[in-house]
Amino acid sequence: MNLEFNIVLFENEGYATARRNKGINEILASKAGDNGYLMDDDSYRIFTLAPYAWKWWLDPKLHRPDFYSCYSSPNDSDCDNPTTQERIIKALEDWQKKYLRANETIKLISSGKHILYNCEVENICGDAEIYCYDSVIENITDHARAEIITGNSLIKSIRGNAQIQCLDDHSMISNLSENAVVHEISNISLIDRAYGHSQIHTMRDSSRILSLNENARIGTMNNHTIVDRASDRAVIDNVSCGCVVLGYSSDVQIKKVASGAAVIPLSTNARYCPPGMPFPE
Repeated sequence: MNLEFNIVLFENEGYATARRNKGINEILASKAGDNGYLMDDDSYRIFTLAPYAWKWWLDPKLHRPDFYSCYSSPNDSDCDNPTTQERIIKALEDWQKKYLRANETIKLISSGKHILYNCEVENICGDAEIYCYDSVIENITDHARAEIITGNSLIKSIRGNAQIQCLDDHSMISNLSENAVVHEISNISLIDRAYGHSQIHTMRDSSRILSLNENARIGTMNNHTIVDRASDRAVIDNVSCGCVVLGYSSDVQIKKVASGAAVIPLSTNARYCPPGMPFPE
C-alpha cells in the first residue's frame, strides 16, 4: 500500500487530505476563499505522514501515527513537537468523521469521498471516490473512482468509465470490462478477467491476470507478473524480465519482450509455471 496523508495546519485550525497535491490545493483554495485573500507560504504548514498501519485510521489517539516518518516543508520540521502532533491528530480525526465508513453494509454510494474499512457495498457509481481496505464491492460503474484497493478487498465487477488507481496487497477484481481502467496492479493482487475495452497500465511485483481478451490492454508487465491467457485482440505493450505470458493467440499483440521474459503460445499447458515464479500449481 502506498498511501500518504497531507495535513495543512493554519494558525488556528488544520485539515487532512489523502489526495496529495490535489487535496492540498483544494484546502488552500477553500481557505483563501473564506478569507478573501491569496495564501502566502507563512500562513500555513504542510505535514506529510506515511502511515505504518491502517489501525490508526479507526482511532488515531489509540493507535498513534508514526511521527518518525512525518516530515514537513520547509526543512525545519517540528513533527516531534507534542503540540504539533496533537493538532495533526485532531485534523485526522476531523477527516475521519467526514469520510470513514467502517464495518458497514451499504447498498449504494453515488457521490462524495469515502474510505471503506471492512465494509460490504452493493453498488458504487456516479462520481464517488473511494479508498477500500478489507472490503467487498459488488459493482463499480459510471465515473466512480477508487484511489486505492488494498488489504483483502474483493471487487466483483468494474465497468463503464470507472477507474482504479492502485490495486494492491491481496486484493482481487473478478471482472474488468467496457472502458474501465486500472492504473497499477502490485503485490499479490489478482484480476480474474479483463475484457472489452478495459486497460491496465502497469502490472508489477507478483500480480496476476487469469484471462485477458477482446480489446483489453496492458501497458507494462514487470518483475514477476503473470498473464495466464491472452486471446482475441488483446494488446500487451511491454513484457519485462521475469514476466510470463502463459498463453496467447495469433490475434494478440505483444509489442516488446525483454530478455528473461517468457511468452508461451496457447497450445501449451496454460497452467505451466517456470521454476522460481510465483503462483505455482
